[in-house]
Amino acid sequence: MKKRLAVLLSVLLAFTALAGFTAVSVRAADGNVAVVFATGGLGDKSFNDAAYQGLKRAEEELGINFDYAEPSAVAEYETYLTRFASMGKYDLIISIGFDQADALNTVASQNPEQKFAIVDAVVDQPNVASFVYAEKERGFLMGVAAGMLTTMADDPLINSQKKVGVVGGMKIPLIDANIAGYIAGAKYVDPDIEVQHSYVGSWADPSKGKELTVSMIENGVDVIWQAAGRSGLGVINAAKENDVYAIGADSDQGYLAPEHVLTNGMKFVNNTVFQAIQDVLNDELNTGVNVLGVAEKGLGYTESLLPESVVEELETVKEAIVAGEIEIPEKIENAR
Repeated sequence: MKKRLAVLLSVLLAFTALAGFTAVSVRAADGNVAVVFATGGLGDKSFNDAAYQGLKRAEEELGINFDYAEPSAVAEYETYLTRFASMGKYDLIISIGFDQADALNTVASQNPEQKFAIVDAVVDQPNVASFVYAEKERGFLMGVAAGMLTTMADDPLINSQKKVGVVGGMKIPLIDANIAGYIAGAKYVDPDIEVQHSYVGSWADPSKGKELTVSMIENGVDVIWQAAGRSGLGVINAAKENDVYAIGADSDQGYLAPEHVLTNGMKFVNNTVFQAIQDVLNDELNTGVNVLGVAEKGLGYTESLLPESVVEELETVKEAIVAGEIEIPEKIENAR
């Protein structure tokens, strides 16, 4: 009897050990991901929210588990990244936004076995995959759309002055590349179009975004692109209240003002986040610099309220960009 009990006990122990091992293996296969969002936080209906969509898609399609942090200041980035890295359980830690580059550079160098990714910046560490976008291409497409609309004087939201504008979040190279492309795109349509631009100085100040937009509208602008994160919500609101066109950014923001959001300059951050997660789970993450443009389907636009003639022209322009037939400036001073 004792012998039988001993055999039964050993079988149960072996089964328990096997069951425990299987559970751990399944969890590891699912994958664990951590994300540190940009300071605008979730609810910006733009950049951060697009990244979150990619996370949720990975959760649904790949079965991952994820945690995230929403810093309120740049100074908090390193703390959150260090905290996630010290846990030692994440297959990938993702930084969202250009201003995490310095913090990630420090944390990545201190945790060489941990894999990281950053969206919208380059960090030169062997364990970091950097995803950046050909911003000038998106800007050019939005400039062409704005330029074509502002010349359509038969549209009730358009005046006769041929003026368009763009409100940036902060004066940084990637925003300047968008603005340069936007200016060049508008002037590609008509060299006489006047393009105004300004900066909020923050990603999370809709009131200032609205104030700058109202000033442009008072100066004759009838199509305004927001490239300002949460601050851009003020741009869209001002356009709606003053009955002109706004252009959204990063995500489809048409639902915010269905009769006034002309199109959206799409940056498919959701696809980038999803792809990075999928690649790391497949052990295919490309550390180094990954540049995504129109050809790579990292950038694009929504048809939204665009007339068919504008959509046709944008498709022609996209083909020319991919073929290298259009030279687009990255600096504002070269776009005038």
